[in-house]
Amino acid sequence: MSGLCFELAGLATAAVPDLRISGAAEWTTDSGGNYDSAVVRTEDGVTLLVRRAVTEDAENELVARSRALAVMTQGIRARLAFAVPHEFGVLRDRAGSVGVYGFIPGTTLDRVQLDFDSMIVPDLGRALAAIHALPRQFVAAAGLPERTASQSRQQVEQLLDRADTTNRLPAALADRWGAAIDDPQLWDFVPSVIHGSLERYSFVTNGAGITGVLGWSDLQIGDPALDMRWIHTLDGAVVRALLDEYTDARGASVDRQIRQRSLLYAELELARWLIHGVTTQDPAIIADAEQLLDGLVTRVRALDESTIRHETLPVLDLEQVQALLADAGTRARTGLPSRPMHSDMEAPEDLGDDLTDAERAAINAAADASDADENDASDTELSASDAERVDDATASFDPLGDRN
Repeated sequence: MSGLCFELAGLATAAVPDLRISGAAEWTTDSGGNYDSAVVRTEDGVTLLVRRAVTEDAENELVARSRALAVMTQGIRARLAFAVPHEFGVLRDRAGSVGVYGFIPGTTLDRVQLDFDSMIVPDLGRALAAIHALPRQFVAAAGLPERTASQSRQQVEQLLDRADTTNRLPAALADRWGAAIDDPQLWDFVPSVIHGSLERYSFVTNGAGITGVLGWSDLQIGDPALDMRWIHTLDGAVVRALLDEYTDARGASVDRQIRQRSLLYAELELARWLIHGVTTQDPAIIADAEQLLDGLVTRVRALDESTIRHETLPVLDLEQVQALLADAGTRARTGLPSRPMHSDMEAPEDLGDDLTDAERAAINAAADASDADENDASDTELSASDAERVDDATASFDPLGDRN
């Protein structure tokens, strides 16, 4: 047992009464230099992770994580198909606060090759959906942060303003991000429970699925797209498969603009990197950020996708509208949904909540057209504006590379 391990083991026994440790080993995975960490084994065979904050940011993170984990009751954890760390104790020490947590065995996702046909990918989609389906009451009751859709939009606008004032932000990106901020439909979403700081290394896997999710210091009610920004570092086919599973798991409550906003958040990480370089007056970071921003401009222009726009609904002809109306009528009479309910979703308060956005749009459009001449109805088509989607290649762009 090294000197550091011996020290952390001793602090762990001070943090957790009656803790008896039989062995310890250093643990450096994803510490980022912010923590001194060790894995300890108790005399009764339990493995624990001991972490001591060594920076101010880590200290604040440890305190926030402690608060978040405390409100995640057994009932909340039972809604999740993966493990969430348990906090066994915290010690406030002059050298830095120490937290003792249950150890989740496995491999963090940043060390795993993800292919589109991997069993891990759909499980990722379901894990994200399960987090976003958690009841908001337990977060609100604990006094954790809450952000409305409008506040999320304002926060992004403020970030863009800060990046723009550096006079180093390419005009093409200022216009691209500004147009996304100004698109009201892109920000038409219902806030949900979110992890708040998910990265690829936040997930623990056993090779077949997601067995644990780490972190939780930024647990809050906010924009679910924040939890998805990291997926744009993955291959485009993996992103599509993950989002397909997420959409299926979320059902009628799915946020149909989540891919576009998550792409915006991913790109804005470059703006954060630029702001960090300017704030710290670090020429190397500034140069790196400018190079990354220029690279993004080149990619956007090559794909001829200068804007991030809301996803539009598909075009539906009259027969499709009539089929949707008939299906809705059948469900109203039988009281049954047309698609299976998912175990991690609450039943809707009324049948209208079970309709998709496409169904609602079709039914509303059909109602508006009901006063038209019945003889001309067979020649009528209901149209929606053409969808302009970001190319799959953009979805595979890595906004931070090795800087996570």
